[in-house]
Amino acid sequence: MHGVKSFLTPLVARYHRSEYLSSDPLEIVHRFLNPRDQEVVALLCAVLAYGNVKQIKRSIEDALGRLAKRGSSPSWVIETAVDEELRSNLKSFIHRFNQGDDLWILFKLISLSWKKYGSVGSHLIHYLKPDDKDFGEALSQMFDDWKIWLKDFPVQSKTFSYLISSPRDGSCCKRWCMLLRWMGRKDHLDLGLWMEGSPLLKEGGIRSSQLVMPLDTHTGRISQYINLTGRKTLNWLAAVEITDRLREISPEDPTQYDFALSRLGILSLCQTKYRAEICTRCELVTVCKFAKRHQND
Repeated sequence: MHGVKSFLTPLVARYHRSEYLSSDPLEIVHRFLNPRDQEVVALLCAVLAYGNVKQIKRSIEDALGRLAKRGSSPSWVIETAVDEELRSNLKSFIHRFNQGDDLWILFKLISLSWKKYGSVGSHLIHYLKPDDKDFGEALSQMFDDWKIWLKDFPVQSKTFSYLISSPRDGSCCKRWCMLLRWMGRKDHLDLGLWMEGSPLLKEGGIRSSQLVMPLDTHTGRISQYINLTGRKTLNWLAAVEITDRLREISPEDPTQYDFALSRLGILSLCQTKYRAEICTRCELVTVCKFAKRHQND
């Protein structure tokens, strides 16, 4: 694994940079300066982060525009009753499998987490133990609370469950792992708002070492190419396995490689077909079994 580090480190130096934020929904979160706004917007950006980047960002902007009809900043949903007027504003919203009522439910849950715990981050950390290897069980317990609260909501939606897939159910939870990366490590890209000392938290916080790699079609495939996992199914077990391998080379910050690895796929610098003009220039070519297999054909 230490051999892989020598290839991943320059990859991070090249792609974990602000100029590549335009290819990521995290760019939208950076427009907001208030930590309360950032938490609401980060949650919205993360749950809608499925599909292509242009579609994702278009849907996020649509949702934010509908929120803005009621308040000057997104965090108004924390303190104000999530009411029928907001539901009406969201009514025609659609993002692939999800619709306006799903966002209405999400905002109501966010508001309740703030009321009961002080923030969604505090709600999660309420269940996170200092010696937990990762946040998986804490996230599952937070979702358990949300599912109980949902039973009393006047609005129900069959498609809302798509937004809160649980580690306990085996899902890789890509969008929530991505959110936790944004909130659980701190640098010029990631916000660190759920780490110790954050104004959103009463006490405690998540450590970067407890994060889990977000697996989308790009990072999952590339992780298989460079032998971070031998699993064919990209589920929670695969995400944990990949994270464990990365902990061998970066025990305190295993997900620091996520943004850079995913740029390779998002920017079409790593494709599902071998292309010599691309593959031979890749930083990972000498450790990529996919490239080696095709070079030997």
